[in-house]
Amino acid sequence: MTPAQRRGSSLSSPDFACLQGVWRSQGYGTVLLIEEDWYTLFEETTISCRKIHEGSVEELDNYYEDLELSPGGQAFSAHRVTGVSRIRFRRLKGLPASVTENHRHRSKDPRHNFEVFWRTFHEQYALFELKGVAWDRAYHDYLPQVNANPSQETLFAAMVAMLRPLKDGHIRLHSPLGHYRAGAEPALFRRLTRELEDANDGRELTSYLGDLKESARDLIHEDYLSGALSHGGNRLVEWGRLNDVIGYLNIRAMAGQSGKSGKPAADINAVDRVMKRVLADVGELPNLVIDLRNNGGGYDGVALRIAAYLMDRKRLAFTKSARHGNGFTGKQSVYVTPADETYQGNLFVLTSELTASAAEIFVLSLLQHPRLNLIGEPTQGILSDTLERHLPNGWHLTLSNEIYRAYDGEIYEDVGIPPHIRLKYLGRKGREEGKDPMLERVIKLADGSCRRGSGDQAAQR
Repeated sequence: MTPAQRRGSSLSSPDFACLQGVWRSQGYGTVLLIEEDWYTLFEETTISCRKIHEGSVEELDNYYEDLELSPGGQAFSAHRVTGVSRIRFRRLKGLPASVTENHRHRSKDPRHNFEVFWRTFHEQYALFELKGVAWDRAYHDYLPQVNANPSQETLFAAMVAMLRPLKDGHIRLHSPLGHYRAGAEPALFRRLTRELEDANDGRELTSYLGDLKESARDLIHEDYLSGALSHGGNRLVEWGRLNDVIGYLNIRAMAGQSGKSGKPAADINAVDRVMKRVLADVGELPNLVIDLRNNGGGYDGVALRIAAYLMDRKRLAFTKSARHGNGFTGKQSVYVTPADETYQGNLFVLTSELTASAAEIFVLSLLQHPRLNLIGEPTQGILSDTLERHLPNGWHLTLSNEIYRAYDGEIYEDVGIPPHIRLKYLGRKGREEGKDPMLERVIKLADGSCRRGSGDQAAQR
């Protein structure tokens, strides 16, 4: 890029076509080569730099938006389309030497893959200190096994053994030998497993849980919702009325509202349409239940957009930072900015251990709401975005490379966001009584609020 081009780009809206050169991300472990009409994306560790994606420069607009170029043309930043992170890149003089070093290693070599795997986590994983895991020791414990029997089976077993202590639901390892997820087992799963064992019930846990969730949903539809139930957002959002003073909004996921896979911008547009319908139908009610008990996540941008229709004014939702070198990038502040029309009443947000990822970001973004009531169980505690990485042998994995902090600096990774009122999800007592204890508590709280409001008005009269 010429100096004139840089000056023009810094004054107007730049695009990727004017950023020819080599760029390294600050955090996130990527190197981006931009040529006249072509780009190549590399994943980098201190011992490797492997080509992962390539395509026309125009395609970069599918991954990044809101491009900002520094006045000197030596750095730029952009938002990831799939989330809310603004990633910064700095110009390099050329591709790292490790690009050519890759050719010295056989891609299937278990020892080399082990080294790249270990360094990927060593350089990108954000939560070793929080998890209390000594990653250096894991290297010394499992490298001898791979050296003694350098097979793909030994390599996979060693990786799984190293990942297991992290107990992180955003860590996944995919290979032809199997797929592993490192998440901790929720207490709900242990409780339901004991129920099956006590009843000599041979059903699989997943089948049993699915049956219970379906029964709970039927109970809400048949016994709690008065009048018609509405659906929108690819049937991932449903809403209605519990009574004359309480609305009900069930959000099943934070992605897919458009019906298009991997299209967060389209999902956000679909959220705008559906939330306007929700407010038109139940927005005048003084109380609103938001059911997130089976929401496993999706896109942070979708979560924040839904929150925009519920927040009273612009507030700090959270800050986030990513692993970078031996530390972290600077804290990026993310705010909830209210939509043109918002809900003004009391919020009752229902959570469980199945409330995860972007659904937790939604809860995080509402913590400063002045009329928020959290009811249920602590959320799952996997808030970081997932960073996808690839190994030389073709295996791929995801990991947590960021730390989210609530508006007050609190970190809820691993422990989950605690409720104000703790009640079990799918508890045996509630099922035996044919009740939803969380909705019962909401009805009781809302009734008490209405009585106090009526008393206040009578006293004024």
